[in-house]
Amino acid sequence: MRYLLAIVLAIGIALGLGGWSAKLAIDGGTNFDTVQLGPWVASPLIGTQDADPYARARLAKLAQLTLGGGEGIMFQAEEDDAGRRLRLECSYLLSGSTPAARFFTVSAHSDTGLVDLPQRGRPGWLTSNALLRGEDNGFTIAVGPSARAGNWLATDGSGPYRLTFALYDTPASAITGAAGLAMPSITRQECRTDG
Repeated sequence: MRYLLAIVLAIGIALGLGGWSAKLAIDGGTNFDTVQLGPWVASPLIGTQDADPYARARLAKLAQLTLGGGEGIMFQAEEDDAGRRLRLECSYLLSGSTPAARFFTVSAHSDTGLVDLPQRGRPGWLTSNALLRGEDNGFTIAVGPSARAGNWLATDGSGPYRLTFALYDTPASAITGAAGLAMPSITRQECRTDG
């Protein structure tokens, strides 16, 4: 009986530690094939058969679709250029030049999904075909809870979130890599205080 109890205890500890370590790897964002450009991070192999299992599990948990190897590449940022965590109660300025892509989207995601504001008629994303651009083909996007003139990506609430910059039909795909690609900067403007 003592031997059987020791076996059950050992199996319980092994399953518990295994489940805990898998959850830590999925929630912690451990990717084995990442490319980082400033605060922007991408996993070029995520939409291919060569993707690591933790990245696949993370995407399944977030219910996000992936881009195939030749379709494009998706970058995500959880911090601004100064290394501070992105917060829904703060305003940010994204500025840069239009990347080499046929089409791109910029969206805001919290841990529960897309930051969508249907009650105000503002989606939680912008598309490249609707952006105002400068003479040099560059763009500036205001991201935050307060309405801004020009390109504005509306967010609301409080807590951390991440920005997603998806490039479609681009030479910077999983097949060619993201070498030489310039991503927009993320600069914190101000944060609202409640109280």
